[in-house]
Amino acid sequence: MKPGCFIRTPDVRAAGRTAHRATLLLLMAALAAWASAAAYGAESPPPAKPEAEKPAAEAAPPADVVDVLDKMDAAGKEFKTIRAKFDYELNQTLYEDVQKRKGELLYQAPNLLRFEFADKPQETFVFDGRVMYHKKDATRQLILWEVRLPDEPAVDSFELGKTPFPLPFGQRKAAVLKHFNVSRDAKEEAGDKEKRAVLALVPKKDTPLARDYAKILLWVDAKQSLPTRARLADTSENVTTVDFHHIEANKEIDAKSFTRPAVPDGWEIVTHAKDERK
Repeated sequence: MKPGCFIRTPDVRAAGRTAHRATLLLLMAALAAWASAAAYGAESPPPAKPEAEKPAAEAAPPADVVDVLDKMDAAGKEFKTIRAKFDYELNQTLYEDVQKRKGELLYQAPNLLRFEFADKPQETFVFDGRVMYHKKDATRQLILWEVRLPDEPAVDSFELGKTPFPLPFGQRKAAVLKHFNVSRDAKEEAGDKEKRAVLALVPKKDTPLARDYAKILLWVDAKQSLPTRARLADTSENVTTVDFHHIEANKEIDAKSFTRPAVPDGWEIVTHAKDERK
């Protein structure tokens, strides 16, 4: 394939899976691509069902869950930037294969993201609100995934349902409860030396998330009300765990960190364009 080749694809699910596996989300996906590009575009609300067809109201989440989500919600509003180191582990249980890597994540509200693996093979992911860039040193490739067309508004946040790679940071309580059934994991909490609250998030039935993920666990630091560990079990029996440490909030980050990565001459440039017909 020649440098500058152009590939048209109808969605960004593959991009989301790549990004999510790298950080997990990885993260709520992931920290992942949970629906087609069209699913993340502006949509008209569905017509209201007749009163008789409305489903029964869902039970309110437990008070101890609401308490943690409220604190996370409040903390998320205060964070403008986040810089963190992370330790990443992918356990492919069907193949008895475990991969471990280390890296750094940069985030700037509302829609800028960069994360990179510091060990070899080096990989860098950058999202600028419209395009996700994947720089692969091992194959000398820069891969572009178009999430928004040039004439469309940029993604306005990493809220669940808006991008294929939502973050564990700054998620709103209402969005979490819309997509997941949430409980506390007493067993994980009892075994946690740092005494963190552990939330168990199970995607609601018939949602895009449920197609790809069975369960997500978030370990929430009591002091910062930030997830410092995330573990994601997908429907292919892979378990991804990311531990965040050396977290720095609200410190200035160079704007160049969120621009298209520079690559040497001769690298292959591959562009996956969002289908303009969607």
